[in-house]
Amino acid sequence: MGTGGASTAFAEDAPPQVNAGQDGNAIPQAPADAAIDVPAHPDGCPPDPGFRFYNVKSTFVGDPKKTVYGDPGTTLSVSVAEGHTWTGTFTYSAKLSESVLVAAAEESISGSISYAKTTTVTLGGSWVVPKNQREGWLALGSKGYSFNWERGSTNGGCKWIVSNHGTAKLPALSPYIAHS
Repeated sequence: MGTGGASTAFAEDAPPQVNAGQDGNAIPQAPADAAIDVPAHPDGCPPDPGFRFYNVKSTFVGDPKKTVYGDPGTTLSVSVAEGHTWTGTFTYSAKLSESVLVAAAEESISGSISYAKTTTVTLGGSWVVPKNQREGWLALGSKGYSFNWERGSTNGGCKWIVSNHGTAKLPALSPYIAHS
């Protein structure tokens, strides 16, 4: 080949330009102040939801202290003064701040879900258990939701790891009297 010396075959190659396309032209960049805080898992997984809800059903959420039962033909009566409060119910596998669960359910299921409901007027009613019904009930309550829930987080492999779980039955709408 030649008489020796340094080859110049690659001498004119310059280091690649930063933020340049294949054609060498600059790629437009967002301004430095365009940074947006987006919650993300450090490994690129979706953000941890904190809670997951499933088997969500609309249901009557009654007050156990204002529920009466009776046999066929029995007249059942319930009366409730203004200002009476009752709560939903929870089950869980480990201690939990119920207000955190209610807030997550309110955000995910219905904005009207609450931990408790209070009557704003005096309510009352009576009802006769039909003869063809084995037993009946009459109760103060509210339309609400029953559901299963899980609390957890996403691990490094983007797998949901459950740290707590249970069920809940929470009131959502104005109180009323209902029967079986």
